[in-house]
Amino acid sequence: MNGYRLLLVSAVGARDGMALELDAIDGEQIAEVFEDEDTKERTVTFFVDRAVPLEAVEWLLEQARTEL
Repeated sequence: MNGYRLLLVSAVGARDGMALELDAIDGEQIAEVFEDEDTKERTVTFFVDRAVPLEAVEWLLEQARTEL
């Protein structure tokens, strides 16, 4: 998606699981979908206090359904 990229990352430590991050091209982390390894619960967290285009959020969610 124009201006954004997705990164699949592993988290170990305070929380264990996988996350799909939505980042701006400049590297700013915008949001993530995190799947807890133990409970398999998925949560969405936004890291910016500004509007995010719906198309970018939909892209993140669609990809998270298949990648996580």
